[in-house]
Amino acid sequence: MTEEQMGDLQVLSDLRSWHRRQIEQALGDIRVIQAHEQAILRLHQLSATKRQHATEDEADRQRTCAANSQIGGPQT
Repeated sequence: MTEEQMGDLQVLSDLRSWHRRQIEQALGDIRVIQAHEQAILRLHQLSATKRQHATEDEADRQRTCAANSQIGGPQT
């Protein structure tokens, strides 16, 4: 995973934490709680997508590296 990808995931994690704190402070206002829960769910979905893309990117890098090593090309 690249530094940029790790940074993106950290930002999403920080946002989820912020929304959780907002839920704790909502004082039973169900609309506020539901809005923050929906935001947390969406952030979780974004994180999963980012992780999947990072995994796919890494697999592509490894395939490229393996192919280049077989033909004597540059390795990344």
